[in-house]
Amino acid sequence: MAQQEASESAKQVKSKELKALSFIIFLLFPILTITGISAYGFIIWMIQAFGGVVAH
Repeated sequence: MAQQEASESAKQVKSKELKALSFIIFLLFPILTITGISAYGFIIWMIQAFGGVVAH
């Protein structure tokens, strides 16, 4: 009986890990990437707005 409970517990842990991995891969990483790129673009835009376009 204890072995069956351990097996079910392992399945629950694996299921939770897969859900967490899916959350990280499909939601967290894209959101962080988009936010980071947007912040970088906003910073460059503000530098150009207040400091002028940098000469080459």
